[in-house]
Amino acid sequence: MPEQLTPIESRILGSLVEKSLTTPELYPLTLNSLVNACNQKTSRDPVMTLGHAEVEKAVNGLVEKKFAGRIHEAGSRAAKYSHHIDALLCTEDLKTIGAICILFLRGPQTPGEIKGRTERLCKFESTAEVEALMTELSNRVDGAIISRLPRQPGQKEARYRQLYVDASPPSEPEAPAATPADPQPDRLTSLETRVKDIETIIQQLQARTLDSTTPK
Repeated sequence: MPEQLTPIESRILGSLVEKSLTTPELYPLTLNSLVNACNQKTSRDPVMTLGHAEVEKAVNGLVEKKFAGRIHEAGSRAAKYSHHIDALLCTEDLKTIGAICILFLRGPQTPGEIKGRTERLCKFESTAEVEALMTELSNRVDGAIISRLPRQPGQKEARYRQLYVDASPPSEPEAPAATPADPQPDRLTSLETRVKDIETIIQQLQARTLDSTTPK
């Protein structure tokens, strides 16, 4: 199993990789720029609303793991952050980096989606090339970093997900035990009670009739 990351750590790494390739003039990123990149409302799934403290804690964790770097530039009070995703992926292959970056930022995707969404990061010649890379990364000798998901109804292509973030659904709370229904009254007892009530009414009527016919 590959090195495990939290969802925030993967969002940070994906954002750093993306900005290093699409806006290199603004890279490395300050903490403020990194927070904005993580919280983008476009090209992100799910959209996050992370605070500075959350991002700073997570990026410091990545620095400790050697998957990110902290840079102090002369004359600047704010530290800047860079990625070392090659240390995580054990490769400098730009296509692998681009594909994993997109999976970090946008979740499971089909080869067609990966090809279209990595255009600013790297160059895939065809969807078949993406599929071949996904197969290769799913069967790496040193451990798979990609997993193929079952094809969804109505979709022609299967989706792939990265294995650095645990995708197991959270365990659902146990359903409360069903409250036993109120016991139904015994039908025989109910009938007996009704019969006794009817007998009482008949006796009362008979007594009234007898009283009315008795000469005074």
